[in-house]
Parts: sequence; structure tokens; C-alpha cells
Amino acid sequence: MDINDETLKADINNLLTSLKNLLPKKKDIPFIKIQPRARMTRLSDVHLEAKTVFPNCFLGAKVVVLRRVMDRLKLVQEYNFGKQKDTYKSFEQLLQKEMEPKPDGKITIDLAGAITASYTERIDGGYEMRLTSKIRDIISSDTELLFERTAANSVGSIGFSLKDIDPTNMKVVTQYIHKVYPGCSLGTEISFRPLSYPIVPEYSLSARYERPSFVVSSTVAKTGFQICLYKQFAPGLGIATVVNEGHRGGPAILGFALQKQYDNGSELKIFVDSQRCGGFTLQKDVVFQEHSADDRVLRLVASTLIDRQRRVRLGFGFNLDF
Repeated sequence: MDINDETLKADINNLLTSLKNLLPKKKDIPFIKIQPRARMTRLSDVHLEAKTVFPNCFLGAKVVVLRRVMDRLKLVQEYNFGKQKDTYKSFEQLLQKEMEPKPDGKITIDLAGAITASYTERIDGGYEMRLTSKIRDIISSDTELLFERTAANSVGSIGFSLKDIDPTNMKVVTQYIHKVYPGCSLGTEISFRPLSYPIVPEYSLSARYERPSFVVSSTVAKTGFQICLYKQFAPGLGIATVVNEGHRGGPAILGFALQKQYDNGSELKIFVDSQRCGGFTLQKDVVFQEHSADDRVLRLVASTLIDRQRRVRLGFGFNLDF
């Protein structure tokens, strides 16, 4: 049987084109930089700029697939091979819901079968009511009802959360931040479980000072304290320093990180800390250009983590954002 070279090449090209069409379309990736804020910063985002500079190192192989369906449904699939989770960080989260994105009103379904749904209603007087529910199975669920008010110089909220339909797990969290003068804000958080005995409230105080090219923020709580510094040198280039001390009386941990974003969509994050740990993540978009269709993109992510035993641990994966 004779094989025509031209026919073989055409079949291979058709196969490659079909595989490329399975990839998501290219999206514009904006630089992460400080912009003049039209609204007040929420208390949970008081350290956002500094902490997002630090990389989320992972081990083994990881595949993340994100698909949006009809602008109302979001499917998240994450596959991990090797180490399941990599939770090492140079700092802790001292505030409730710290750095968590605001619910977008879509229904999210992840690989484990958990469903997250949110509902938002605006009320007269600048108030916003937000109901978020995450259901894992029949008896495992997280429900939160939040009332938030945003004014010209302040943001305040009170939230009620219930876990696993157990009244003793009910938690009340109040957050308030006020702009004392332009660029300087003070905030406080108080949380407690009203149906548990004895009632032991947890509280914290936070401060934030920002200018067009840098942000300094701090939080003092029962569980420890943090001081964060973020400095932007150019669009796409920034450094951050975080000083963290826990409540156990151990030494303070000093972490330093650098973030560099490139015009082609690549991103490099590097960190080192005083525990002799370090690591980096490198993200790169591989674009497949098509003359007759939209460009397709595959986002590759590589990770390296050096622990206190000086072991080098590697990770590799890719993300598909449809």
C-alpha cells in the first residue's frame, strides 16, 4: 500500500488543527498594578497587593480546567498527581475571608462535586445583602449571609455563617474599615460563636497606608501580627515583604518576594524567607495562531520549592480557561 506524503501531511495537519481547537481562546491578561481606587478597600483585602506577589508553589503534576457555561455556570476541575496539596507559605491569614474574591453570582461546580451558589441583592441606603452556600453532600455544607455597606470613607459588614447545619458552629463576624485621611485607613474585626459556651470573641486591628507606587499594611490579632510592604517599580514589576509572628511565641518570619509580568503573558514569582525556604513559579502562555480563527492558548505552570532540609521539590502543570 503506497502512502502519499502530501496526504499524510494533510492528515497530520488536520489532526493538529483539531487538537488546537480544543484549547481555550486567548484572553487579554492585564498587568496587576495599583490603580486609584474609586471605592474603599474592604478589610479582607487590606494586604492584597503584598500577598499576591508571593507564589503558590505546588508539587507533582497539576491540571486545572475552568469552563463557563451560559454566563451563569462555572465548572472547575483540578487534577493532582503526586502530592495533593502544597500549603507552605511564609505568612498566615489573620483575617476572615482574607484575599477571597467577591462572589460573582455564578454557580460553581468543582471536581469533588461541591456546588457553590451566591445571590446578591442591593438595598436602599448603600447596603448589599449576599447569600452564599456551598454544598458538598447531604450533611456537609457551608452557608453565609452577609450584609455590607459601602460609604465614601468606610466599608462595614456583618456576616453570619453556619457549617454542617450545626447551630453550635454558627459564627458571627463583623468587619469595619474607615479612611482616616487620604491614603490612611484603620479597621477592626470581631468574631465569635454566639451559641457556644463559653463565648470567646476574637478580635484584630488593622492599618493601611497607600500611595501610587507602594502600600504598607499591618494587622494585630490574638493569633499574631503581620506587617506587609508592597512596592511597584514599573508596570508588571513589584516586590513585597511580609513580617509574620504567630501566637506560639516562635521567632518572627521574614518573607521577601518578587513578581515580574512580561508583555507576552508570562509571569515569574520568586520568594525567600528567614526559615531558609524559597521557591518560584513560572507561568507562560503558549499561543497557537490561526489565520482563519481565534488564537488558542495553553497556559503552562512550573514550580520549584526548596524546604528547610534544602530539598528541591518540583511541580508542573497547565491551566485551561474556557
